[in-house]
Amino acid sequence: MERLVVRAEVVGRRGTSFVPLRFERSFPFQTARDLLCAVVEQQIDEFRLRKEEAQLLRILSVEAIEDGRNSGKIVSGGQDQDARVPAVPDAIRAAFQAFEDGLFYMFVNDVQVEILDQPVGDQEDMDLLFLRLTPLVGG
Repeated sequence: MERLVVRAEVVGRRGTSFVPLRFERSFPFQTARDLLCAVVEQQIDEFRLRKEEAQLLRILSVEAIEDGRNSGKIVSGGQDQDARVPAVPDAIRAAFQAFEDGLFYMFVNDVQVEILDQPVGDQEDMDLLFLRLTPLVGG
């Protein structure tokens, strides 16, 4: 595989839940389970980096200040992050359980993944979509 793009969407919400991930090199993805593990590991690594960067004190540019003002929060770092970085095996188990419980659907090249051991094929380009379902209020 040469390229894997991962997107996440929430039913009823516009836009994506996170910036699309791009794997630009060959990975040995045999099953949907392999794909899910790789995405969870990538997300944990990125969370860890964001947490570490938030502790560094930075000098902000005029653009960064303006962006922060527009978003309602100017952050220069130096923050103690209380959020604990989850252990990768625990996060993977939680993702597997969420899939089994039907909290999200996976689509590989527009084909729904029914079981995690479903083969995903060996395609040059692959698109992976996570579609998270949210329950309706009141039932």
